[in-house]
Amino acid sequence: MSLSRRLMLGFAGACALAPRAGAATVALPSPAAPAAGAVLPLSGTASLLGDEVLRGIMLAAEAVNQSGGIAGKPVSVLPVDTPDPAQAAQAVSGLVSGAHANLILGSGISSLSFAATAAAELAQIPFIELTALADGILTRGFKYTLRTGPSAAMVGQLAAATIQSRFAGRRLGVLYNTSAAASAIATAVLAALAAAKLPVALAVSYPEDVADLYDQAGMLMRAKVDVLLHAAGLDDVLGLALAAQAQGWRPGALLGCGGGYQLREVQAALGPATLGGFVIGAPFYPASAAPVQAAYLAKFGIPPRSADSLTAYAGARLVFGALNQAGGDSGKLLATLRATKLPRGALSNGFGVNFDLSGQNQGSFVELQQWRDGGLVPAGA
Repeated sequence: MSLSRRLMLGFAGACALAPRAGAATVALPSPAAPAAGAVLPLSGTASLLGDEVLRGIMLAAEAVNQSGGIAGKPVSVLPVDTPDPAQAAQAVSGLVSGAHANLILGSGISSLSFAATAAAELAQIPFIELTALADGILTRGFKYTLRTGPSAAMVGQLAAATIQSRFAGRRLGVLYNTSAAASAIATAVLAALAAAKLPVALAVSYPEDVADLYDQAGMLMRAKVDVLLHAAGLDDVLGLALAAQAQGWRPGALLGCGGGYQLREVQAALGPATLGGFVIGAPFYPASAAPVQAAYLAKFGIPPRSADSLTAYAGARLVFGALNQAGGDSGKLLATLRATKLPRGALSNGFGVNFDLSGQNQGSFVELQQWRDGGLVPAGA
């Protein structure tokens, strides 16, 4: 079967098996009940990633409610579909004034996070970024934004360390789209490589909405790139695979970064085309997260699709726990989170908790992983 045919069948199956989490929204709470708004892309090109984040948030809320809620009251999750960053201000305003949300979670993608966190800052309401990793989200001096998940800088540092330890002396290329997330990853990777004095034979960027990657793959092939780091979204992974197959080119090693490389549907559709490739990202359901994985399967009827649901779950559980510690007072949430210090391994996905002055959780991390038997596992395992 051709690669393009497998991709079509794989994504048709994914759509058939993956009901939208957004369809299971909770009725509006009373103003006295704790309510967490969620600003996510639940339609459009990033809907799979946004929906996976929402599933993690919903599982976290259910777990908290089963253990007594927050200050004795159940927490409600109020998702708003925000496929375009231009809609972020309206989404945040609606959650704060119309739905009485006392905190907001997000964002699935970095471009949305930039806009949504700015709107939350103006509204002076806590915004907890769970998964979007662009470094610039936290360099604006905002008082109301924290990030529980990893940053692009962490991806860059691990990429440089991996190339030093595994691929020293090989001819290196970097390929990335110009979206907020992928360009942030590429910037961090190139800075880390330069600091480590690791030369890059060719770095190629392309627009987020590029029709195909045939020309870019050809440039890398002619440059004799042997180790390729690709910072990509969903469509880019498929585009590179198709372009490389069409030209009979395959780099000696591939380091995939970004949402597309961490999505189970992409791996299943590509099959052998991803064989041997590495993925740099947040942990994908380690043994410590077995109860979360079981809850996911029971609720949604399929295995987790990416690490984003677990990253979101771990972050949301942390936030809900801190809100409970603050007696349900969202005005004390950020200070409570900043004062929380937990060692690595304390959260269900292995994260620790240690927020720096910018609002970044330095206890979070990324791992070098590979797809094996339908799951991402540490590359050294």
